[in-house]
Amino acid sequence: GNHKWDIPILERFPMSEDAASGTLKEFFTQGFSRYETERSRADLEWSTSKLSAHLRIGTLSPNELYHKTQDSGLPYEDTKTFSRRLIWRDLAYYQLYTFPSMRDQPIRKHYESTEWVTGDEERRRLEAWKWGKTGYPIVDAGMRELYATGWMTQSVRMIVASFLVEYLRVNWVKGCEWFHCTLVDADSAINPMMWNNAGRSGIDQWNFVLSPENASQDGTGEYTKKWVPELAGLSKPL
Repeated sequence: GNHKWDIPILERFPMSEDAASGTLKEFFTQGFSRYETERSRADLEWSTSKLSAHLRIGTLSPNELYHKTQDSGLPYEDTKTFSRRLIWRDLAYYQLYTFPSMRDQPIRKHYESTEWVTGDEERRRLEAWKWGKTGYPIVDAGMRELYATGWMTQSVRMIVASFLVEYLRVNWVKGCEWFHCTLVDADSAINPMMWNNAGRSGIDQWNFVLSPENASQDGTGEYTKKWVPELAGLSKPL
């Protein structure tokens, strides 16, 4: 119809060096010192940096961000996860160089025999996941936020990915494709690296299944109620 999908995304993530500089300053003022303990909280403002899109298109240098982190004056224990995740970026590029087919094929080839749901059932489950209609509040909230804004926190990305693969048994490639179409920070190396891991076929494959519950990501319930308003009348926590 007349829905302008790009307008709210561009309003939330203006892409310029000035915008990147402003976001960088605000994150280090508002949230960086709490990142180590609050990074999984989707219901808290500045629990994550919101800088990934700027790193993706080049309006922010990863070197600048790394040195900003090292010069923060915070102890190593308070910066280690943020620094490690920044380095993941280069690890992803190395993996894509080494495994150029990883965008739609398992890095660990013996996982090609994994049995996934197929046919009409695959389409039904995938559509419910894509549009946030699975019936699992945190999953639906994340997927609706993704389509509306082009973004969600790393922890919610991992939950919805794990849900698609482990609970719905849909091939991780389908999730990778949807993320690449909808994420404002979609990266041709990072995205398939993380989805390979979620599908248990990556170099650092996940040896865990994330529970699709809200407790650690949305302690107040406000995040879920914002994106799944039909639950707004329920008591906290969801």
